Amino acid sequence: MKTNNINKYFWKATLIAAFTFLTAMNAYAEEGAIRFSNNAFKQVISKADNGLMQYDYVEPGLVLPDDVILYEIVFENISNQDISNIVINNPIANNSKYRGGSASGDSTEITFSVDGENFASADALKLKDKTGKTWQAKPEDYVAIRWVYKKTLKPGEKGKVTYKTSIK
Repeated sequence: MKTNNINKYFWKATLIAAFTFLTAMNAYAEEGAIRFSNNAFKQVISKADNGLMQYDYVEPGLVLPDDVILYEIVFENISNQDISNIVINNPIANNSKYRGGSASGDSTEITFSVDGENFASADALKLKDKTGKTWQAKPEDYVAIRWVYKKTLKPGEKGKVTYKTSIK
């Protein structure tokens, strides 16, 4: 098998692994009351007719190191009751790094984790080495994102959260 084909299959498998991580996310709300859909899009940059840079998002297909991937998680209330206290925990795939400032979601509080268990605002995240020295965590250190939806989601309503990563 040629090296190009091996690389092609490797990166395709890597993207599939990222999807697996998305579908493994934790969401806290009444069991069976929320339906989730997960999408990933590759960022493609081109020059528009007016000379400005244009950013489009397309089906990922083949992804390579340094490609930017936009992840979108849509959540919908499929029950007959209002739902509150919706929490979405989503790990960042091992083959990628979070792009600082890219997490978004209307009516959400967004926090991050460097250990997968403890979440805090970006400016409050610290790392510690074996000697006890601490320093401010960088976006590429984050291993998970948490969104807390602050509103009540009425029956049939949808919400959406997004974030971007770069492939390592």
